[in-house]
Amino acid sequence: MINTMKQAASEAGTILLTYYKKNLTLNYKTSHKDFYTIADVESQKAIKEIITKLMIKKGIGESEIGFIGEENLSSGNNKEHLFVIDPLDGTVNFAFGLDFFSISIAYFHNGILTSGLVYQPTNKNYYYATKGFGAFKNKSPLKMTYKPLKQSLLSGLISSRLEIYNNLFKTYQKIYPHVAGYRNLNSMAIDNCLLSENVFNVVVNGHTFIWDISAVKLIIEESGGIMVDFNGLPINFDLKNPKLAYDTISCHPRLKNEILKFFK
Repeated sequence: MINTMKQAASEAGTILLTYYKKNLTLNYKTSHKDFYTIADVESQKAIKEIITKLMIKKGIGESEIGFIGEENLSSGNNKEHLFVIDPLDGTVNFAFGLDFFSISIAYFHNGILTSGLVYQPTNKNYYYATKGFGAFKNKSPLKMTYKPLKQSLLSGLISSRLEIYNNLFKTYQKIYPHVAGYRNLNSMAIDNCLLSENVFNVVVNGHTFIWDISAVKLIIEESGGIMVDFNGLPINFDLKNPKLAYDTISCHPRLKNEILKFFK
């Protein structure tokens, strides 16, 4: 399944690069901080079409394939083969010419998260994982290592929603004196992929969605990490409610208790 997802992501990445650093129209969702572009829409369309075509070639009927996508795509959430798509993670970065954006695709088989892939078109890096078979960057295995909090680099993403980011700022203010540094690349997928290769040691985000985190959740777990909510409970996706928001902390298992105390 990873090869199918790679092909779809690669072709969608080519589409994104044709729009990158162009003067794009911004289409607003909830606020001036939350928008999408034609690149998001065209990327998602291509991924859906390519995956469908490749799955049919495998002998799987189109009626057995479902999709959840950020840009108003929700069809067949209960299908045997379900793909969850973020066609452009880091849209704000993309729109302003910052090189921190990616494509994220997750695959659920009979409701179980089985494969995840993140692709960065500008440097052609693939991060991917298959349940039970490990995580990789291109062809190199990923293995998360433990560092105590005071030696950790924190990635703290900021929600565009006022009621969420006010609380996040307060939490990051409490954490900041206890970590080696704080960064925010504003791309949930890339931040978590960097966690899997030990660039970041903790990644936090409030009010994120299944298309943002499903692929990287598996990459993190297969590299030896965990993704939990602000109460320390596992993230369990509700496929029947794709617009449900999640609060997430990703880290090495040994860091869990050290970081959770700041969320009480």
